[in-house]
Amino acid sequence: MIAGGPLPSPIGASSDPAEFVDWSLGIDPITSQNYYALEIIANSFPPIRIPISSWQATIQSGRASYAQAVIPGALPWVDAIEARSDGEFLIYRGVRFANGDTQESQLARAPLQQINFDQGPMRATMRISGYATVPASAQGLIRTLQNVRSKSVSSAGLRVRCDVDFFLRPGHTAIANGSEFTVAYINYYANSSDEYMDVGERL
Repeated sequence: MIAGGPLPSPIGASSDPAEFVDWSLGIDPITSQNYYALEIIANSFPPIRIPISSWQATIQSGRASYAQAVIPGALPWVDAIEARSDGEFLIYRGVRFANGDTQESQLARAPLQQINFDQGPMRATMRISGYATVPASAQGLIRTLQNVRSKSVSSAGLRVRCDVDFFLRPGHTAIANGSEFTVAYINYYANSSDEYMDVGERL
């Protein structure tokens, strides 16, 4: 595994920090393939592993944090997931190399609190979600946000859309195009074609 240093904790996790993969190092986009995966664990059943098409999460200081994953073609998984409805789910990001090797890091963890299944003639999609409390981060870390896509200011404060930085946490200081602010919340969005985050303050 190509390690980029420890995260304060995976999103929503209260257990020991997981090793984090720095995806900017040693990953060749031509000969490798990124993917997302979901694992559901419950006391009464063995864990199950499921590919997902997208996920999103929100972490924020002083309020509940949230994670959601979308499972396409979910029909084969419905019974197994519903049987584990008292468990929790973990979201992983991975890279698969041409020789079949994979590397993964855990991104989010939350209790399995809501299951929505949408079935039609051409679809069978499941969304699972849950809320969790993220431990407070130590003050002092300063991160410069990369590839800023947009920057807006309102009475609520500054909000920036940029590349994902999994080292950033609420309570840290962010710098975006010369503006410095204390992070109150981070919204993550990821699918097969894009990945970004919204970072904001609260005045």
